[in-house]
Amino acid sequence: MNNSKRNSAIGFAMKAGKLSSGDFAAEKVIRAGKAGLALIDPTASDNTKSKYRAMCENKGIDLIEVEELGRWIGKPGRMIAAVTDEQFTTMIKRASVE
Repeated sequence: MNNSKRNSAIGFAMKAGKLSSGDFAAEKVIRAGKAGLALIDPTASDNTKSKYRAMCENKGIDLIEVEELGRWIGKPGRMIAAVTDEQFTTMIKRASVE
């Protein structure tokens, strides 16, 4: 897995305004079906992880764990984010499997 490519793509998505971060914003986008991909920090609480796993599974959205997610989006402490752009979704998924 090429973490640097993936993490750079996540940062670009944030700078481009194509990423909603934080519990409320990410949940809103995911529930509305506007997210192409959800990102969660592996250090998030078990309740948060199970909540978003179920929500993403229900909407058919992939959920990827990203170490230090808050750092990569420039918002330390954030545990969840949702990508709202198709190109960034593809870029991040592709970098995650390389």
